[in-house]
Amino acid sequence: MTTTKKHLEELKKEKLSAIIRTDDYDHAYKIIKACNEAAIKFIEITLTVPNAYKLIEQTSKDFPNLSIGAGTVLTIEQAQKSLEAGAKYFVSPVCLPELVKWSKEKGILCMAGAITPTEMFTLWEAGAELIKFFPANSMPKDYIKLVKNPHTEFQFIATGGINYNNCLDYIEAGCIAVGVSADLGSAPITKTYEEILEVAKKYKAKLK
Repeated sequence: MTTTKKHLEELKKEKLSAIIRTDDYDHAYKIIKACNEAAIKFIEITLTVPNAYKLIEQTSKDFPNLSIGAGTVLTIEQAQKSLEAGAKYFVSPVCLPELVKWSKEKGILCMAGAITPTEMFTLWEAGAELIKFFPANSMPKDYIKLVKNPHTEFQFIATGGINYNNCLDYIEAGCIAVGVSADLGSAPITKTYEEILEVAKKYKAKLK
């Protein structure tokens, strides 16, 4: 089994990725540490986090059991720097078939963003094995079901507006996983480690 296939199968089992999006490095590290303790395996560190490449490198070393990915990847150059820092997969908010092709050549899972069937097909044709359905909450809950009727080969991770109350809706609609920022990956800086850990455990339990 290739590395890409392995990550895909693991994500199908986990059904959850924490999307780290905060403007404080230490707070981001705290969230990742809490996610690790809560047994949330997939962590997407967005490149908008201060010193994101350093954070990817540091957390990859400190928490080797986690699958640390780079998010908000917009160029191949950013993907290369993320890979050098230790990222195991890439996530982009936009439709970038060239990034998908490049990642596939490297044997790295790339989840590029799409909201329309045309964008989704463009990514799939480029070799995408998993499509980031974004922004998920901009569409009705049955949108994924409608798209998958003629395109059963598409696989999705839903992100954008996902929270504790609606996360299961997207799994039931046909997504293999959800990416959560909300009160998890974007937990307010005022939250203590214990409070973040409690939130992480709640998500883990709900999507188990």
